[in-house]
Amino acid sequence: MDISLSPLLIFVILLSYMIGSISGGVIVGKIKNIDIHKKGSKTAGATNVFRTMGAFFALLVLIIDVYKGYFATCYLPHLILGESSTNTIRCLAGFSAIFGHVFPLYFKFKGGKGVGTALGTMFAFPEFHFPVAIGFLSWVVNLILTGFVGLGSILAGIIVSITFMLKTNFIFTGLSIYVIFISIFFIITHRENI
Repeated sequence: MDISLSPLLIFVILLSYMIGSISGGVIVGKIKNIDIHKKGSKTAGATNVFRTMGAFFALLVLIIDVYKGYFATCYLPHLILGESSTNTIRCLAGFSAIFGHVFPLYFKFKGGKGVGTALGTMFAFPEFHFPVAIGFLSWVVNLILTGFVGLGSILAGIIVSITFMLKTNFIFTGLSIYVIFISIFFIITHRENI
């Protein structure tokens, strides 16, 4: 867990934030000549795009949001830091991308809830694949039973954390701290839904 705050690491964190700030919802909205911040829930995530523009455009937004999280976590640290890119550094880059999605630099700090981008960051770690699959299954079941996307996202985040901790016998590592932190962050970003 011990990392030095070198100029290159700071660059990775800032660049991850800037990549996260690229808003799929705003980009797709401009293509459709729609200001997503004035429609539906007024957030720039895939869920609001689905409600206001339809499934195809929501899928485009989801792909953009997931991939930017994946790129910032899986590739960016390695490209800049090489072999010194640790899981802790990748987690920092991942969270910076999520933070950028929720508070985008380019769009007056008004973004989405961070779920798609967080999903992308988790795809970068094989250790999260099974917990994410269980979390996604819980999200689908919740959506079928309640129809509430926000509730499903909160529950999925909690279930991913619990599944990961069970899988690792409750041994606290950088990855376990990361997944718990993301679950808490989901609750914060969905507080209006609660």
